[in-house]
Parts: sequence; C-alpha cells; structure tokens
Amino acid sequence: MSCRPLMKEKLYNLAVNNIISNSITVGLRLNLFKTLSQISSQKNPVLPEQLAEAAGCKERYVREWCNCMACGEIIEVNEEEKFWIAEENVEDLTNGSFESVINGMMATLLEPLDQLIECFKKEGPYGLEYSQFSKFQEFMGVMSQALHEKHVIPDMIPAIGNGIVEKLESGGVRVLDVGCGGGFHSSLLAEQYPKAHFVGLDIGADAINQAKKRKTKSGGIFNNLEFIECDAGKMPEIWTDSFDLVLIFDACHDQCRPDLCIQEIHRVLKPNGTFAMVEVLGSSNVFTDKATMGPLAAMMYGCSMFHCLPVGSNCQDALCFGAMWGRKRAIELLNKCGFPEVRIVDTPYFPINVMYCVQKSN
Repeated sequence: MSCRPLMKEKLYNLAVNNIISNSITVGLRLNLFKTLSQISSQKNPVLPEQLAEAAGCKERYVREWCNCMACGEIIEVNEEEKFWIAEENVEDLTNGSFESVINGMMATLLEPLDQLIECFKKEGPYGLEYSQFSKFQEFMGVMSQALHEKHVIPDMIPAIGNGIVEKLESGGVRVLDVGCGGGFHSSLLAEQYPKAHFVGLDIGADAINQAKKRKTKSGGIFNNLEFIECDAGKMPEIWTDSFDLVLIFDACHDQCRPDLCIQEIHRVLKPNGTFAMVEVLGSSNVFTDKATMGPLAAMMYGCSMFHCLPVGSNCQDALCFGAMWGRKRAIELLNKCGFPEVRIVDTPYFPINVMYCVQKSN
C-alpha cells in the first residue's frame, strides 16, 4: 500500500499548523488573547470591532486574526461571527506558558534563512553570527521567564546540592552566570540572595546592554549584581579560583568551543566549588531521542538546525555540537575538562532540560 496520500496529508497539515502557530504569536504579542478573555465569554461573545477597540488595533486586521484562530480551533465563533475563548482554554492562552510562548520561536529563527541555506553548501560559510538573529535574544528572555521563573529558586537551586542554598543565604559567595543573555536568571537570583554577589557574562553586546538595565522588582538598583561582555572561553585571569558557584542556562551548546568554556569554568571555580549546567534533553543518539522524546525531539533538532548549530559552528575549529548533543557527549566533555564525577539531575519542571552538576576538587 502506498504511503504517498498519508504523506501528502501530513505535509498539508504541517503547512496549516505553521500558519496557525505564527498567528498565535501575533495574538500573544498584541495581547489579543488576554484582551479577548477579559471582554468576552460564551454567554457574551464579542465582534472583532469590540476586540480591536479594546486592544488598540485596526478592526480589519483583528477580524482576519479572529477568523484564522476560530477556523484553527484556538478560539470559538458563532453564526453571528462573534468570538470568545472557551473557559477551559483561557489559562493556557493567557498565562505565558512554555506551550504558548514556544509558538513565537520560528519567527526569530527564520530571519537569516537565506544565509543558513548557504551554510549547508560545501563552499558556504562555516555558520552564522549571533547578530544575524536580531530578535532571538529578546525571545529567549521571554521563554526563559516562562520556563524557569517559578522553579529556579524553589526547585533547581536546592537540587544542585553541596550546601549551596545555605551558602547563598549566609552570603560572602560569588556566583557566575555564563551566557547570561539579558540577565533574567542573574537578576532573579541576585534579588533572592542579597548577601551573595552575582556576575553575568555574555559575548553579545546587545544582551549585556539589555542586562545592565535590569532593576529589582521594586524598581531599585542592584548592589550585588554586575554584567560583563566577555568570551566565555577567555575569562579574566584575575578570576582564577574566585567563584563558589558557576551556572550555565542553555548556553553551552551554542558555543563554537564549549570545551574552552568549561576549562575556563574549572579555572575560575574555587576548590570544592560547584558548576551546574542546565542543558537540553537528549541522549546523544537520534534513534533513542525519537523513541523517548517523541515530537519534542523533532522540535529541538529543528531549533538546533536553525540557530544553535550555525552559531556554534562559526569558525574553522568549532566542535559543532548543536542543541541535542545529549548526555553522553556532555559527560565526556565535562570529564575531559577536569570534572571526573558528573551527577545528572532530572528537571521535570523544565520541560526541555536536564541539569549536570560537578565539583572542582580541592
């Protein structure tokens, strides 16, 4: 029996879902879902012009968006062409969850598509620059918040072990956040643990400029947090044996030479200091990933192809790991860079991640 009709149907459905997914992103960025949930219900549906007025948008564009969302079975519509969100779907469409936010990723990844295609060719460039993804850093900040804000302090930090919570609370410790991006994690931790000192490091000038604008939740200035633009593979010499804790959130695999980065982390850690690396789930075997992760594996390999691999391949001696380098390769690299004992910590509260914890020997 031929599989062609089934494949045609699958390709067609993928194209439809791609349009719906990107339309969801439009709704999220314009707060259309949240506004619709506030002004309508099944008993009180609204016309597009009412939603447009409440959201500060043009009626004609909002009407087309509503039509797409209703036909895509994301929101509801009746014969009078009035719209609402089903009560059971309101939270999922308005609470900034990972499942909703992730729909916005492709718009940021496709920006340098023509240049990426050139990278595939034998005589093409090695990879892409971070600067070619002008909206990606902002998106990752939003996604990190959706993924991590509720769980970094109560769940992840205690799971690191080695008495780290007590050390952070008592103060006098120095913490380095490598690949800090816009500074979300650094600022979250600095506010929670005011007696500890935090340093965020990133190679991207735009990311560091964004991070330096961070304020406390009350709008104040941090006095225990600083950000530095720096290559993680060439940290300042004066940092040797100076940090009690080093963290990396989803940033190791993006580097051309993650080995140099981890060697530097080993150098700047104090004896008995701890390094915790939050990374993408994966086994280092695509067959296993397909069997154990299902559609999530396809999504993460695709995201890697569009962004993580090209930015991590952009020099002649790059290791070209990609996001799905996986547990086997991660453990091998950590061992090679001076960390013989690796503890793997499952992080079910981070849907796409796992954490590797190691200590520098005395």
